[in-house]
Amino acid sequence: MMIRRALALALLLLAAAPMAGCPSNFCLLTVNGRCEVSTCGAGQAFSDRQQRCVCEANRLPVGGACLTSVEAKQYCGKGAFWGARGCEPIQCRQGDIVDLETEMCVPKAQVDQQAGVGPGKTLACAQGTVLVVSQGQGSCVPVDQSCTRDEFFDPATRVCAKLPVCPTGAVFDQAARGCVQVSQQPAQNDNRTTVDVAQWARSTYGVDGGLGAPGLCGPLARKPLTFGVMPGGSVRLVVSLAMSFPGGLSDGAVVQATTTIEASGQPATARGAQEAQSTADGLMSSLRVQKAHTTAPQLSMSVKCLIVNAEPPQTVPTTGGA
Repeated sequence: MMIRRALALALLLLAAAPMAGCPSNFCLLTVNGRCEVSTCGAGQAFSDRQQRCVCEANRLPVGGACLTSVEAKQYCGKGAFWGARGCEPIQCRQGDIVDLETEMCVPKAQVDQQAGVGPGKTLACAQGTVLVVSQGQGSCVPVDQSCTRDEFFDPATRVCAKLPVCPTGAVFDQAARGCVQVSQQPAQNDNRTTVDVAQWARSTYGVDGGLGAPGLCGPLARKPLTFGVMPGGSVRLVVSLAMSFPGGLSDGAVVQATTTIEASGQPATARGAQEAQSTADGLMSSLRVQKAHTTAPQLSMSVKCLIVNAEPPQTVPTTGGA
């Protein structure tokens, strides 16, 4: 009875005196050592042991939010899934390779045959590049373009490394080289947090006018042929992002990506533009599920992504191939 009265009193106080700038990850009422009322956001619960908000048991910590398994898969993008290590490439049985466009495992021999490779030989890429397949066609891309959405290329080790997992309400910022807080409790009593969308966009998409974040540019760079970049060629894209948050809420957040070639100002290929739109929208999913207030009703920015198609795949004997 006393617990119910304390809880009712706390809720009445919250309704009568909304919090102004109260931080997220905060317990408002503790009863018998257990947090009963907190500022945790959607899909989160306050951990009495860790003394902060954590994802509920059926949610996954992704991009500062707590996503369902379906939402996490969407966040990882084509050719990947959410596994024990976060976003992981789809694994195929030996002798097969995943097609990034269809997300299906296809026989490597089929890709070889389509490229005109004869019996007893196979396609392989030079050191420092990896073979990627999209719509049945193979390309060699630099290793630093092969990272999944939650990875970055570590120049010291020359491999893709996982980004640090940030606490709920925070995202990893490449420029700051650390986790930055993007949400706080609003001065309202609807139990929605408020997200600093400018900071969220900088961390998620990249610095306005500068290089795009790995989560945005990486998926595009793995598909050079989609952007019409032939072997031995490269192109720098300008991805302009127009974001809107109807009603000042993240639930219905919309992002419109317009992609052009920096050198010519011409639009990217139709398939390339679609890929950029899909990638930007997939990243936005981690903001929508937070069901938060936003610090601005709309936001615009542009970032640049380098797309490199290395030398054509080499033909090597099957016994010595990739």
